[in-house]
Amino acid sequence: MNVSRRTGWAAGAILLVMAALVAACSSDPNAKNPCPAIVAAPGADAIYLFRPGGKERKDVVIAGRVYSTQITCYRRTAGIDANAEIQFYAERINNQVKNTELPYFVALVDPAQHVLSQQAFQVPIVFLPGEGYRRTPPEKITIHLPLRNRAEATAYSVIVGFQLTPEQMAFNRSLGTR
Repeated sequence: MNVSRRTGWAAGAILLVMAALVAACSSDPNAKNPCPAIVAAPGADAIYLFRPGGKERKDVVIAGRVYSTQITCYRRTAGIDANAEIQFYAERINNQVKNTELPYFVALVDPAQHVLSQQAFQVPIVFLPGEGYRRTPPEKITIHLPLRNRAEATAYSVIVGFQLTPEQMAFNRSLGTR
């Protein structure tokens, strides 16, 4: 993954908080290879899309959240490949909305809580007629960690969250979302 130069202040703040929270986490003990922890970013694990000009609860047309995250690691000659699978859940409040895309990011954080890389993605959401909610198939993303000592992978973190505007961040805080 390449380092994104367009990281917003909100995403950067969330990443630093998340890095501190997951610093003590370890990989799945059942995994064959050491892996970084994967977590949904508190405060950026939900997204609300508003009708044009709206910014209150009554104006929400789509709500989304990070539904599940998994990570599996594989040895490579020069380190570890961490294969992340991320599922999202979306609910439409307004049946006039047929489809949308939810912007999200995946970031790699080192043991010193530095964001090593961050990449932005879009997950498409297509609602069928009469359908009020949709869970996506897993989004599959590979992150390469060029580590000499593969056991150090457990000291890293992979953080997943929505790319939120400052207004969306404020709305999430007003709802008390994680």
